[in-house]
Amino acid sequence: MTTAGDSSFDAGSTLLSTAAMGREGDFDCVHRLSGDGASDRNVLIVTYNRSPEVVLQQWRSRIGDEPTELGIIAIGAGNARTGTHRLEPHGDQNSVSLSNPASLGRLETTIRLYLDEWSANDHPTVLCFDSVSTLLRHVDRTTAFRFLATLTDHLRQLDVVAHFHIVPDAHDGSTVAMLRSLFDVVHGYEGTEPAVSADVLLALLGSPRRRRVCRYLCEVSDSATVSGIARQIAMWEGSGVPSENERERVHVTLWHVHLPELAEVGVLELDGNVVSSLIDRDVLERYVQLTADDSPTELFPSLSDSERIRTNDPPEDESDEAYWTVYGTAHDSIVVTLARALANVRDVPPTELQPVLSDVIDIDALQRLAEHEDISVYATFQYEGYEVVVDSGEIKLYDSR
Repeated sequence: MTTAGDSSFDAGSTLLSTAAMGREGDFDCVHRLSGDGASDRNVLIVTYNRSPEVVLQQWRSRIGDEPTELGIIAIGAGNARTGTHRLEPHGDQNSVSLSNPASLGRLETTIRLYLDEWSANDHPTVLCFDSVSTLLRHVDRTTAFRFLATLTDHLRQLDVVAHFHIVPDAHDGSTVAMLRSLFDVVHGYEGTEPAVSADVLLALLGSPRRRRVCRYLCEVSDSATVSGIARQIAMWEGSGVPSENERERVHVTLWHVHLPELAEVGVLELDGNVVSSLIDRDVLERYVQLTADDSPTELFPSLSDSERIRTNDPPEDESDEAYWTVYGTAHDSIVVTLARALANVRDVPPTELQPVLSDVIDIDALQRLAEHEDISVYATFQYEGYEVVVDSGEIKLYDSR
């Protein structure tokens, strides 16, 4: 996502903090709708509290030329009835009036119907959404975020050029920061660029344990030791006070997998054994809520996972085998078993092992593969003088020093 000047009219989806067509200071909106000429494009206008007739009158006044197709979706526009009707005297221009501003499912379906119908006429489509601020008066921001995330993704797939109006001063900073991450371009707003994109953060928080790390940073403290976070997560995941083994298993996976991944993209800072959040607490909390209910607890591995972790053939001479163990299919088994095996031969605690496993192999992909009994897992990699072989439930370490 970038912050654009006046020349960025060809972006996929733009968050626009200037006025919509028909209101004072509407130049940016009019320019985006008409471009070099409205007659060669399809235009869809989604508007709250303005009737289709008013929108059409404003179009004629500000732009004049009729587009190839003009669609108007008017939401909560006074006494407008629900359904589809024709605008006169331009009988070829469709409008739909929706009476319930909170019915986002119906709104999304209506938008898709327009876009699908126009996809065959070979003209570019422009969409104006007026406005996100009004939308947020009718639904909570989590619901609005989900709706806008789905809609903007669909618009990108269809190469629709869209702009969404917002009044930044009507919202707190965390709401604007959260929403702006959905858009390819932000125009007319000088706020701080979000630290992590929405897509990246939502993907990372698909992991329940990474989500619990962020929950800790939101609810307990925005700075804590790894051991303190591990202890609390072990309590959340179990019933009652966790055993030392349960606490260590969580600690190992945080140290070798989850904290490095969150630190790499800028969600948090890892300074030795101290974790500090780098994202505004309100923003992070909203993302935790967004992914809490419907994110998968397991991700089925793809072929690319297997290809990414397979590195080379096992050593032919097994006489220098230094360690042998087995792992199970529990959700953290291979990470914990690998860390404990390497810690054993190096005589250090597995929670202090350096480098962390995610620095030398895609341990997340390896773990996802290992969780499925019907997949034969094989991988080898070098770790500080040891050849590590993971082969169908077994882990072998060979001293290659």
